[in-house]
Amino acid sequence: MPWIELKRAHDVGAIARRMTFRVDGRLVARLRRGATARIEVPAGRHTVQARMDWQRSEPLELDLSDDTLVTLTGALTEHSMTFTGTFRHPRTALELLVT
Repeated sequence: MPWIELKRAHDVGAIARRMTFRVDGRLVARLRRGATARIEVPAGRHTVQARMDWQRSEPLELDLSDDTLVTLTGALTEHSMTFTGTFRHPRTALELLVT
């Protein structure tokens, strides 16, 4: 079975808030700054998204085969701490990257 390792970056904002991660629409982790979680998923195609309050990342599509480990890092960006990022474009305010 493949694994997805989810990390919350040591970003500069939202120190007390948790970032949530969803795989295929299902909540799988709530992480504080610098925390990591590893989840096992079935092989195949999956959609991963990071969220914090009303802000979120673009959905990330993964196609995983057996015994694969993919590490994803979710983070606040400079854009997420601006008025535009927070209130006008909250659906792209967070970053979710394969690391």
